[in-house]
Amino acid sequence: MTDAAPKQTARVMGLRANALAAVVMLLIQYCLGISVNLYSTLPASDHGKSLFGGFPAAVGNGPVLLTLHAILGTLLLITALAALIRSLPLGAPPIALTALALLAIYVAWMSGSEFVGHQKNGASLAMALATALAILCYTLVIFLLKPPDARSTLAPRNGEQQIPASSVRGLASGALDEMSARDDAERSAPTSPDSYIRPRIRKSA
Repeated sequence: MTDAAPKQTARVMGLRANALAAVVMLLIQYCLGISVNLYSTLPASDHGKSLFGGFPAAVGNGPVLLTLHAILGTLLLITALAALIRSLPLGAPPIALTALALLAIYVAWMSGSEFVGHQKNGASLAMALATALAILCYTLVIFLLKPPDARSTLAPRNGEQQIPASSVRGLASGALDEMSARDDAERSAPTSPDSYIRPRIRKSA
């Protein structure tokens, strides 16, 4: 038995866990973004910041919610890059989904940096749409990427021949059918009338 199946299973499970972590982080990020829009006021000194100057301003001068929002967005970029790297051995569909998710998170990050400097509604909308796209991509990764069926075969021990699980299920089903047929035969067999007569117990004189 080769190590290909366990390695493939580990890769799939690792990517699914990575995608699930990204979905949770994106949902938290979405809630933080709504909170910043509703309850936070950006400093007047941040107005007019350049595209790449918005992030340092958000972390250094922004309210607490904005600082957390910016830091978590950067962590999401790292998480998305890790998911893309994990998807490379798994074929085209996971690679496409994780690459699209990484691009969406990068667009959201850049839009957030622009929003700090200019507070444009378009930048806020771009953040929301890009976040939704990234969540969709990672959700598809979780539901479409299935690990190899670990129960398809029984692992051999000490060089024994590998036994397919389908053969084991067939043997078990045949044994159950045989037992059921034997029970039916016993029920349908004629019974002697003497078996229904309770034996008398003689009392000693």
